[in-house]
Amino acid sequence: MNKIYLSPSNQDNNSYCVGGTTEKAQMEAVAQRLKVILDSEYSCETIMADLSLGIGTSGRPLDAKNKGCGIYLAIHSNAGGGGTASGAVAFYHPSSAAGKSLASNLVAKLNAVCPVKSNRSSPVQNGMSLFDGQGLGEIRTPTQYGLTAVLVEVDFHDNPKTAQWIINSKDAIARACAGAIVQTFGIAKKQAQPATLPAPSGKLYHVQVGAYAVKANADAMLAKIKAAGFDGFIRYE
Repeated sequence: MNKIYLSPSNQDNNSYCVGGTTEKAQMEAVAQRLKVILDSEYSCETIMADLSLGIGTSGRPLDAKNKGCGIYLAIHSNAGGGGTASGAVAFYHPSSAAGKSLASNLVAKLNAVCPVKSNRSSPVQNGMSLFDGQGLGEIRTPTQYGLTAVLVEVDFHDNPKTAQWIINSKDAIARACAGAIVQTFGIAKKQAQPATLPAPSGKLYHVQVGAYAVKANADAMLAKIKAAGFDGFIRYE
């Protein structure tokens, strides 16, 4: 069974340009919704990061490895677009074909549900090309531990339109992320359990069909019952 580790942003100093909220608060809420969707609807297991842990080598990536996860998804929102940038961006490790596929699927599904059109020319990027080749920590370290790692920026929180969309659309964002994960890894939906009916007891249970104040009506019903091939009688009270 696929075991997925969710690592929402811990950057509470990244304020949204609207709504009086932060990247940390919004991405934790998205991750919580994503966990509910995956655990309740699909044949996989998700682990929410211990939010007290950092993202260094001894933090969340090691926690994910120790808990037997195979997929590491870091969930963030973006900034630095001067208030006009829009669109999802996702980073992967160049050694991981599955990571690149997940990054591509995340971008496609997130951009499909956002009403603000993406203006990103390179929405799917090699996460190891940043910081003079050191790469993003949440790409580099989980990969070193043998996990498929992707960091997704769901959209820009310094653009008023997309920031408000993130705040208002966490359920849609979570469902888009879930769709990308299950598409990439071929995760099946859970089968509905059929209702269990009680086994026959071998006994017959007789049901009285009615009571009548007028004997003629009782006689008429008795005639119908017998005509249908059933036994019947009239009891006087």
